[in-house]
Amino acid sequence: MRTVDVAILGAGPAGLFAANALSGSGLRVVLIDRGDEPSLRTHISYGVGGAGAFSDGKLNLTPDIGGDPETFGRSTGELQAYINRVDETFTRFGAPQKYSGENEDDLRRLKETATRAGIEFISGRQRHMGTLHVRDAIDSFYRHLLEAGIEPALNCRVDKIERTSSGFVVSGGDLQWEARYLIAAPGRAGAYWFREQAATLGIETSYGPIDVGVRVEFPAELYTAVEKVMYDAKLRVRTTSYDDMVRTFCTNPRGFVVRETYDDFSLVNGHAENDRKTDNTNFALLSHIELTDPVEDTTEYGRAIAKLATTIGGGRPIVQRLKDLRGGRRSTAERLARATIRPTLEDATPGDISMALPHRVVGNLLEALDQLNHILPGLTSDNTLLYAPEIKFYDTRYPVTQDMETPVPGLYVAGDASGHCRGIVYSAVSGNIAAEAIRRREGR
Repeated sequence: MRTVDVAILGAGPAGLFAANALSGSGLRVVLIDRGDEPSLRTHISYGVGGAGAFSDGKLNLTPDIGGDPETFGRSTGELQAYINRVDETFTRFGAPQKYSGENEDDLRRLKETATRAGIEFISGRQRHMGTLHVRDAIDSFYRHLLEAGIEPALNCRVDKIERTSSGFVVSGGDLQWEARYLIAAPGRAGAYWFREQAATLGIETSYGPIDVGVRVEFPAELYTAVEKVMYDAKLRVRTTSYDDMVRTFCTNPRGFVVRETYDDFSLVNGHAENDRKTDNTNFALLSHIELTDPVEDTTEYGRAIAKLATTIGGGRPIVQRLKDLRGGRRSTAERLARATIRPTLEDATPGDISMALPHRVVGNLLEALDQLNHILPGLTSDNTLLYAPEIKFYDTRYPVTQDMETPVPGLYVAGDASGHCRGIVYSAVSGNIAAEAIRRREGR
């Protein structure tokens, strides 16, 4: 058994920035991850950089996107300072100097257009790194951490966390670490496992919302005017039938739809590369779901949807033409071939999304597409493609202090698995906050 001062579970943005904040403190720190280092990674969700390393590296540089300042118990100004430091760190390790969402006149005009269509437009400064650049930046960041004395433990799947009189024992296969402090940042891929571990440690969690929907793919030209204003415009609508919130997320101009494989199901996502472009643009269209007594467990609800969709797709995601979904028929390979655009994700099964997603969700998505068509004319063309399922699990929410410490002393949570963050920037901020709290406690 190896003894360390701090064990960090997960080498995604939260884990990396926690390690960075602890470097130079004199504390012995181990960074544990189920996957590999950036240059050797094959899994889209595991490994150094987390799922963010396989994204197109969009950094939302405003407290209004990716989290709620109130849940951290911190002011907007304080969080903005953390966000600026995250941006500066990525810049230092090679992120390109490229921003969008800075022209106030263009933002105002787009907001006016959206408002007239009953759409909420959330603007903010963004940096778009691109898939190649984000991986290079994370690789440089990781090498820096190694040089600073952070101990890596990669390709290690942690099985169990135990509490001891002096801290925690983390076990993974034949390896064990004893640590006085633990920062758990397993990301969305490890969130379900960590929820089970937290229960054995006596932490009572609450259920937050989840987002369930599809990845929408359409001709890139439809998004060109909006892209010039904000690369990844955040658009929200309220549906007529149910008054539910539906939002766009992770827009990838001239990008790719990709498959995410988990232990029990497959999901879809999207990214945009630096040098390789397509003729299509894609974004997630997600229906917000909150459950109340007696059915509260949104994690299990989302997993059930994901498993059903994966079963219907024969182990793969489902792809369907919008025309077929509206017409109440499944897509076939022959019908997909009639579309004027070519799917960028070939590893998907032509099928019927209405058999996989709840009726209410499908209705919300169709209504939202009709509204979005007012600012993206042509979006509701017969040839638009939909891929399912896309699900964002942010739902298991841990009770934390403003330092991200749980009711178990010395155990901190950070990143998407905490229930308080979404995306690269807020995850990085939460890891930074947790690490700084440990340094203060140790007087380092």
